[in-house]
Amino acid sequence: MNPSIELDDARRRVVMTSGFNVMSRDMIDAMIELVLEAPQRADHDFIIDLRESYGDGSHDDVVRAAEIFRACGAGRRAARTCFVSFDSGFVHWARTMDFCFPNRTHHVFMNAEAAHAFLDRGRSAERAVAAA
Repeated sequence: MNPSIELDDARRRVVMTSGFNVMSRDMIDAMIELVLEAPQRADHDFIIDLRESYGDGSHDDVVRAAEIFRACGAGRRAARTCFVSFDSGFVHWARTMDFCFPNRTHHVFMNAEAAHAFLDRGRSAERAVAAA
């Protein structure tokens, strides 16, 4: 099965939401497909809602995604990935991804609204600094 995907290229944001039958590997494959389709998305912010997904993803899958992001030019712009998960231990897995992806940090939230707010605050601060 495929995740639900919302693209907002103007805001440089991708929101991916798993469904009940969407595996972690499906999410990773969909993310890779989005970046291969439009390489500038390698520097978009991502919100990845995993609350209904179940984990078959591995470190090798993350490394594969990171290699494709790098090949598409990721890292020109600081970017963030926000995972939405009820798994309290997921924060440790997310932190290890910081070392795989150039100029990208990974964060975990309990709901999508908090992830959107986090990204909105960060982009507002960037615009304020650029205007100064």
